[in-house]
Amino acid sequence: MDKVNGIEIYEAQNRTELLAGLEAKSENILIKGDYYKEVRNIMDTHLPEHESIGVGLGSAGMLSILNYAVEAVRTSFSDADKIDKKIDRRLNLYKVKKITDDSLLLSLKQLDY
Repeated sequence: MDKVNGIEIYEAQNRTELLAGLEAKSENILIKGDYYKEVRNIMDTHLPEHESIGVGLGSAGMLSILNYAVEAVRTSFSDADKIDKKIDRRLNLYKVKKITDDSLLLSLKQLDY
C-alpha cells in the first residue's frame, strides 16, 4: 500500500494481487504492468454508473433487476475460471478514476455518495 498525495493506493500487477485488493475493499487500486489492459477490457464491459442510474430511475427500478439477472446469467455461462469471475463481480463496486498508457486507477464507488 502506497500513499500518493495523502491518499492510500493499493498497487496490483496481476490477478492475485488485484483480487486481494478487491477483497480488502481498498479505496483506490492502481493496476500496473501488462495486466492493466485486461482489467481495462473488463471495465469496458461494465455499464457506467451514470447510465445505470438513468436506467434505474427511468424504469422505476425494473430494468435494474433485469440488468442484474442478465449479468448473473452471463457470469454463470462464462468460460472464465472462478478467480476471474470473482474479480469481475467485485469490479462492479469500482469505477475507473484515471487511465494512462501503462496503468489504471480504480476507486470505490461508495466513496462518492
